[in-house]
Amino acid sequence: MASVPLPVLGSTIFGPATEAEPVAGGEFGFVRPEHAEFPPILIIAVTNVCDMACIHCAHPVISQDPDYKGKMMDPAIHTRIVEETKRFKDQLWVFRYAADGESLLHPRFLDFVDETKRAGIGPVDLTTNAMTLTEKRMRRLLEAPIDVIDVSLDAFKKESYEKIRIKGKFDVVVANTQKLIDMRNAIGSPTKIMVSIIQQKEALDEVEAFKAFWGPRVDEVLVRGLNTDLDIVNVSEVYFKKGLTRWPCPQFWKRVTINYNGDVRFCVEDWRNNGVVGNVCDQGIQEIWKSEAYEKFRKLHSTGRWGDIKMCQPCRDWQHMEWDHGFEKAINKVMNRE
Repeated sequence: MASVPLPVLGSTIFGPATEAEPVAGGEFGFVRPEHAEFPPILIIAVTNVCDMACIHCAHPVISQDPDYKGKMMDPAIHTRIVEETKRFKDQLWVFRYAADGESLLHPRFLDFVDETKRAGIGPVDLTTNAMTLTEKRMRRLLEAPIDVIDVSLDAFKKESYEKIRIKGKFDVVVANTQKLIDMRNAIGSPTKIMVSIIQQKEALDEVEAFKAFWGPRVDEVLVRGLNTDLDIVNVSEVYFKKGLTRWPCPQFWKRVTINYNGDVRFCVEDWRNNGVVGNVCDQGIQEIWKSEAYEKFRKLHSTGRWGDIKMCQPCRDWQHMEWDHGFEKAINKVMNRE
């Protein structure tokens, strides 16, 4: 398939040419040759609506933007994504429902999971805050069966949790998570369950207790880095190392994020959608992945000229996008894949 130019190329994404910066040593590129044909990781944002206002998240900020409107993905767009993805299902690392909102708030979300699983796509992951994870929804997900459910908890203590995950109710989400585990075990569902905590000062001293408590109960405990979401989030303290030589961003070789309206953006942290490179209803995922835009992104990052891309130039969050510790590693581990 020939490279296809996209109309969005230009000043909205690319800035003036910059001098190349040093590039960290390592192997950077497609992990497998077939990944050049289709991204191994798809992140699907079926909504931009959330029922929490976490202090580490961009959503409480962007939801106050004058042009923000809460939206839900049209089922026809989801079907289009599934129909294209199933042609590449054998090379997929993960089909992940996450990004800009709480997926369970979409009234058709359980139907979406059923549709994806009927297409033979997997592993399918849901990242959720678990506030609206009712018993009925648990059963639907476990019987689909969805492959992985990743619950974002972010604290071990009730007081810390409710300072971090504003509008969240600690007792509710802990009870829901335990109920999910119990139901999974009772019905013999193959679904894997993970919980996660972000390294942030409000609960930094709780990480070990969190791991000790949840470790025996779930399939994996994730400890995530604290990001600024391209400086949208005014976090009180960040945990970046000084003096590191920057590496190319793995997103250009590993994953795309698809918004509720079918827009494809190259950065998962691009909450304001300044890096939209196409729409799945117009070009399709493969065409966008093999486009002139993505070829240029990869060339610029490989040569240390990430400064030519407006969003990449000031980015600090690249430190938490390591090539060897991506979300796919956790998925592979719990799914017992190489």
